[in-house]
Amino acid sequence: MTRKLLPVSICIFALMNCLINSAFPAQDKDQTTDTTDLRNSFREEILMESFDAETEDPDILEDLETFRRNPLDLNKVTFDELTLIPFLNSMTARNILIYRSEIKKYKSKRELLKVKGMSAELYEKIKIYLIVRKSTSDVIIDETGMIYKSSQLNIFDKITTRVRSRFMQDLQTKQGYLTEKYEGTKPKLYTSLKLKYGKADPVFEINLTMEKDPGEKNLNDFTSGYIAADNIFGFRKIIAGDYSLNFGQGLTLSGSGYFSKGIDAVSPLKRKGKGIKGYTSVGESQFFRGAALSYGQGNFVADLFYSDNYFDASIDENSEKVNSFYSDGYHRTSSEINRKKSVKEKFFGGRVSYSKGFLRSGITYWSGKFSKPVSKDTMRELYDFSGDKASSLGADYDILVKNMNFFGEWTHSSSGAVASVNSVSFTFPGTAELIFSYRNYPYNFVSVHSSGFGERSGETKNERGFYAGLTLKPFKGLTLNVYFDQYKFPYRSFLNPLPVSGNDFLFNADWRAEKGFVINLKIKNEIKGDITTVKDSVQRDVKLTDNRHQFNARLGFIYQLSDALRFRSRFEFVNVRYRESGIGSKGTIFFSDMRLNPFPGLVFDMRIIFFDTEDYDSRIYEYENDIKGVMSNTALYGKGKRWYAVLRYKPFRLFEISAKYSETYTDGVKFTGSGNDRIDGDINNRLNVGVEILF
Repeated sequence: MTRKLLPVSICIFALMNCLINSAFPAQDKDQTTDTTDLRNSFREEILMESFDAETEDPDILEDLETFRRNPLDLNKVTFDELTLIPFLNSMTARNILIYRSEIKKYKSKRELLKVKGMSAELYEKIKIYLIVRKSTSDVIIDETGMIYKSSQLNIFDKITTRVRSRFMQDLQTKQGYLTEKYEGTKPKLYTSLKLKYGKADPVFEINLTMEKDPGEKNLNDFTSGYIAADNIFGFRKIIAGDYSLNFGQGLTLSGSGYFSKGIDAVSPLKRKGKGIKGYTSVGESQFFRGAALSYGQGNFVADLFYSDNYFDASIDENSEKVNSFYSDGYHRTSSEINRKKSVKEKFFGGRVSYSKGFLRSGITYWSGKFSKPVSKDTMRELYDFSGDKASSLGADYDILVKNMNFFGEWTHSSSGAVASVNSVSFTFPGTAELIFSYRNYPYNFVSVHSSGFGERSGETKNERGFYAGLTLKPFKGLTLNVYFDQYKFPYRSFLNPLPVSGNDFLFNADWRAEKGFVINLKIKNEIKGDITTVKDSVQRDVKLTDNRHQFNARLGFIYQLSDALRFRSRFEFVNVRYRESGIGSKGTIFFSDMRLNPFPGLVFDMRIIFFDTEDYDSRIYEYENDIKGVMSNTALYGKGKRWYAVLRYKPFRLFEISAKYSETYTDGVKFTGSGNDRIDGDINNRLNVGVEILF
């Protein structure tokens, strides 16, 4: 059925194009000005699809929103700030500054098209993060279609306050509530207050976040906050409270907030170290709690940080040692409540970095001590961290020479192991980008606070790999991305009793066939060593090492019929096979969605999805629009359909309310989920409501 829907949908959309163009006529834009339309956010959505997980509030989502809400002024932006922008490489960032020095100042963002290496496709991707603040001609259209000039942003620059609140609830009752194992109520609640004061130096910032997960008793089960000041008393930054640390390529010290392998074959490889940053997410184990400061003198910057933070963990009653840590942040049942904040880590460290021109380097050190020792369970991982102390010392570098960018990091951990990642990228302006990267993370590397690039995101150990990626623009409108990643896990683990290896290949083509019409083709093939369970001759479960082969093929299109109406459709096929056992599964997914902006201040999104996969192993992820600040990357499996609708209404510039309703029907099942999360019946639906106030 899904295969028949695709050509039918294309015909319907083509017919509607003729009808709707008369209702929404295209307007010729003055070529000396720029209109930045934030409603066309599908490029960011493609980036977020690199998260193959159902995380609702990743730190990277807040970073992208901060860029959109506080775009960088082209006439003041620094090289380091430009390199934080997604899609933008170091060479093009350098050329933006060189061109600025030649013309003295930008009068419009559109002048970026004259920068060496700036293609029309790249310009469309990055312009939402940039602004010429004093421009009287550039126009911005926000996510709900409200229009204002760039110069109007000056009105609210001195003091900005954001209040955000969310209510999210599964409407079906899970087993945990029926059995009263979940001690709290069903809603997921979130409230955040963020205040920023100052237009010139210094700048002060205050943030307070409170969250309650479904099933938790306390409305403020998780509370986070910080007070920060930039450029005060000679310090670049001072922060007290909750913060994150991201330096170099993530081997020595890094949290979350990075893209992994995806359809952009080059950009995600380079970690864009954000340094010391206030923590605004609701992940309950990916931050530090204490104080940090940054001081700069000439070409040198010194950072110091201290943390005294708790973690959730299970404690052995006899030995008083930590058996395992938990990062989900759930405190719903008595056992989950008992492990809440059961271990404390005292953490301190520092960093010295040097930058001159387009050379950057740094040395980072940290040391941590846990209040209870971590046990050594030889039945799980022979090289898991154990004891109560850990430390790391690392050096990173980032050098830009002509069209080449060399970057990498070497880190020595307290176990004596040295991990490293070294990369080189080549930029051929307007034509291609090429990158090569080699990583070596020893089996005994202590990766307590590491998050380097790799096949297993966040597990910077027991992995070697070589990655090659290419972005090619053979002609205007066509962008090709190709990567190949060969990797090996050279030491046995709990899940794999023998060393295993694998490789990952991706080809992605985006073709802007005409204005407003984009076609996407993606092919991904991965072979990875894995463990399968089969039946022996007497029907006993037997585990064996096997090669898991997964093939995905996707075809989709985006059709921007007018500034007010967009359609999108996608078809994806997956086939999973295990070479030795012969078992496997396959599946398909098809969706079509529509975005309508009938008048400024109101946006309506709707999508319907049909899925048919044989089991969870052949699940397919689809990134969805949601209320402000929430990421939804849903894994669908089984056979059924899902639909959702999102409404965003902004009656005036400083107030916005959004809501999402979603339903998933799974054919032929008596229940979905398992354990305390089991829901009887074949339907699972959810309501999300969010409110945001700016003043």
